[in-house]
Amino acid sequence: MNNAPRDNFDALRLIGAFLVLVSHQFALSGRWEPRLVGNHSFGNLGVLIFFSISGYLVTSSWLKDPNIVRFTARRALRVAPALCVSIPLTLAVIVALGLTGFPHNPRHLTNGSLWTIKYEACCYALLLLAGVATRRPSIALAVGIFANFALSGLQSGTSFLADFGLFFAAGSLLRSFPYLREFLPTVLFLVIACALLRFNQTDLGLAFVVPALTIAIGLQSWPGLRDLSKIGDLSYGIYIYAWPVQQIGVALMGRQTPYLELLSITVPSTLALAAMSWHLVEKRALRLKPGARPAGAAAVDPVVVPER
Repeated sequence: MNNAPRDNFDALRLIGAFLVLVSHQFALSGRWEPRLVGNHSFGNLGVLIFFSISGYLVTSSWLKDPNIVRFTARRALRVAPALCVSIPLTLAVIVALGLTGFPHNPRHLTNGSLWTIKYEACCYALLLLAGVATRRPSIALAVGIFANFALSGLQSGTSFLADFGLFFAAGSLLRSFPYLREFLPTVLFLVIACALLRFNQTDLGLAFVVPALTIAIGLQSWPGLRDLSKIGDLSYGIYIYAWPVQQIGVALMGRQTPYLELLSITVPSTLALAAMSWHLVEKRALRLKPGARPAGAAAVDPVVVPER
């Protein structure tokens, strides 16, 4: 029996997934998608939470076992199996319902949530390259990502890898340097974030506040939040199934259907698919993950965080 203390990370990922679902329900039914700050919707905030947690936990995985093959295998087994099931299953359901895509829906993509996964994979690859090239992969990753972000800003362009990478790199730094997670640095990050937001530097401001708060809360073990881990990690399943479920709902019920009525169908349907994805696919795939280094290997940080 695993007696390791449970943290709040599973709950935060679940919250992030629901932020994406709730936000997308507006857009997919032709409604205005509420904004939290600047151009960032609640759904976008959910994605930034994902990247922050991923940067922290994936860096933890690399620091515990800096092996290229095992690291790559772990990342592939976490992402690919559920995705390989969801895509053909989604297409099969669409065909079975007699739909020919979603040409009459406000949005036409079958699954518009999947576009961020390639940037997640790019962050994994950049961390791996930084880990092979230097003993301080988090610093190398952060410098590279920030340079890309600054260059993109100077060119007045948009680099999603740089935008999402800022949050991944921040999570990575918080894992590698424990003193950054202490109270005073966290307060300093919040002050810097407020100043940047005031000067309309939204992306950079959020990169100071979202990872710091996400990791600070995630490392806690609060009753209620920590207990959500008992149902399994449903966040990935919710993320990859919510959009097509919502598209089907709008196609069958009509875009004029009240928002809450659409949501009342979307939430239980997506949860059911996410639960099946976790218990039948994801959890079984994770059992194939290669083991870490021997137990006698030196630990980098005394904090105990279960690997994802």
